[in-house]
Amino acid sequence: MTKYWIARQASNDIMINIIDANNLAGKLDLLKEESFDEKLIELIGRYKKSKYILVFDGRDRLGDKYEKGNITAIYTPKDEFYQSADDKIVELARKYLNSGEGAKIITDDLEIIGKVEKIINDSGGKINLEKASVFAQKLNSYLENKYEEKTLADDETDDISRELLDSWKQ
Repeated sequence: MTKYWIARQASNDIMINIIDANNLAGKLDLLKEESFDEKLIELIGRYKKSKYILVFDGRDRLGDKYEKGNITAIYTPKDEFYQSADDKIVELARKYLNSGEGAKIITDDLEIIGKVEKIINDSGGKINLEKASVFAQKLNSYLENKYEEKTLADDETDDISRELLDSWKQ
């Protein structure tokens, strides 16, 4: 573990979370699902309302990009410039570093981590790294708590409905 995982904290105003989407989908055990990308986008959409860029390995030569609310999904093209989503993630890290906005890169991919750490060392900019496995745990915990809250709210609603029905019967 490098010092960046522990000590390199960008300021609290980080707005952009750049996610190695295939890597995170693997940590969430989604890769075996037919439309794992759509499922991941839906899960992230239910998470905190920060801005997210999910970078997927592309399926064709042209690639694709679309935005939905606080989420941008990028499917990297398969061409001479982009060998995989890794290249786009590093490009985005440079872009947000150079713009002064800062960003958080979410991945467990050691090659991406190495390249981003080099960018940080060369510039001293505001890039934060978070392991995809840690983010997956946070996401799962958040979604489980939301489900429990919803279930509790439904139970409370049922109790109130019964009480009202009983009072009307009297």
